[in-house]
Amino acid sequence: MVERERFVPQRVGQLTMELCDMPWPESDGADLFRSFSRLTSALYHYEFHDREQAAIDAWERVNDDPAAAATVTAELTGLLDGANYTALTMAELDDAMTHESLIPLRLEVDLDDYDELLIYRRGSHRDTVEIAKWKGLRSEQRTITVDERVVVHTRVKPQSWFDERDIDPSERNLVPGHVWLKQFQNVPRSDIEMLLPSTQVRFRPIDSLVVGVPALASGIAVLATKLLPTLGLVFLLVGAWLGFRDERPELDQTSLVILFGGALTLGGFLFRQWTKLKNRRVEYLKTLAENLYFRTLADGPGVLHTLLSSAEQQETMEVLLAYRFLLAAPDGLTAAELDAAIETWLREACRRDIDFEIDDAVAKLRRLEVIEGRATMRALPIFESLAVLDRRWDDLFQHRRTGPARSSLARQGHVTSHRLIRLRQVVDRFRSHLDERRSHRDGDDPRAPVA
Repeated sequence: MVERERFVPQRVGQLTMELCDMPWPESDGADLFRSFSRLTSALYHYEFHDREQAAIDAWERVNDDPAAAATVTAELTGLLDGANYTALTMAELDDAMTHESLIPLRLEVDLDDYDELLIYRRGSHRDTVEIAKWKGLRSEQRTITVDERVVVHTRVKPQSWFDERDIDPSERNLVPGHVWLKQFQNVPRSDIEMLLPSTQVRFRPIDSLVVGVPALASGIAVLATKLLPTLGLVFLLVGAWLGFRDERPELDQTSLVILFGGALTLGGFLFRQWTKLKNRRVEYLKTLAENLYFRTLADGPGVLHTLLSSAEQQETMEVLLAYRFLLAAPDGLTAAELDAAIETWLREACRRDIDFEIDDAVAKLRRLEVIEGRATMRALPIFESLAVLDRRWDDLFQHRRTGPARSSLARQGHVTSHRLIRLRQVVDRFRSHLDERRSHRDGDDPRAPVA
């Protein structure tokens, strides 16, 4: 059974349209809610812009500065939580490593190679796949769990750790101290260990049989048809050298040709078997590389950009959903009632059983100051909420000078003079309108054409 997901599988624009299509008591309610959605998105976009700059700046120094590596980890975990990803537990990872892989490979990975290992997933679903058996002669159907998004973050241990254990990190495709960050899509849960950079391909028992049995049969055939004269001569030479024979065989031209031909035959046989073994390993590495290539979405800073956008969308949608359903309940709702109403609507709209984070959504609404009440919560009228959000947006960009040159009284005087100017403009416009009406009444319309 697939566990309930926390994320809303929609975009802000799509969700806004669907929420606007719900009944409204006011004729302009949908238009006002679109404005509420735009303002909310703008506020969160501004907030995440600062986080993006901090994360990218830290990533540029991640392999040289321990403080930067800690910043990247903190920002990454915060973004993953904001984007409603779920951490993969070690029990789930161990289960994936012990179960049979869907791809025809045996994968091994040593988790001790990493100082830090984070695997997060989002959007699980069940899928039925057909698995080929016996080189495609047979097949079987299996129901598996597929994770739609997976983020892997690792930090490799330092060179000293590998030196103490006499391990060459390059053989495991690792760079000591290196920080690695990737995002993947549609990953079978049982194959999740293939995403780690140090995953090694190993032969399965069936692979040993496929390679070993033909090699044994070919060896017997070569021995029986081409190597018997050579082996006979070798046994005679060895027996004479060990003293088992008094008669020493003569190494004439014929004997040398036999020995040389046998050596070539044996060398060619061994080379062919080594080439077959190597080609099979290359084929398995190619299979692994293809699976990773078609599942890779982003790498390094690209993952941070993707997560920033996703977290921004998720947090905005949580605000829109909670505020819209509170607007639809003038008498107010408790947190449990609001949670049930939103999850019921999401189940019908998204065809998924979503575990909506009501506590997080309510906390965001309180921070935006668009709801009131504690046990029973009510949304502020939408035009009041728009005024609150507009004021918060205006307060983000204040570039007034402070200090002796511009005291508080001077700033107040500036604001007062600005208001007087606007008032004077209104009065002048009103007077112009009155003069125009008076002229029109007296028959002296300035807009009339001159005779």
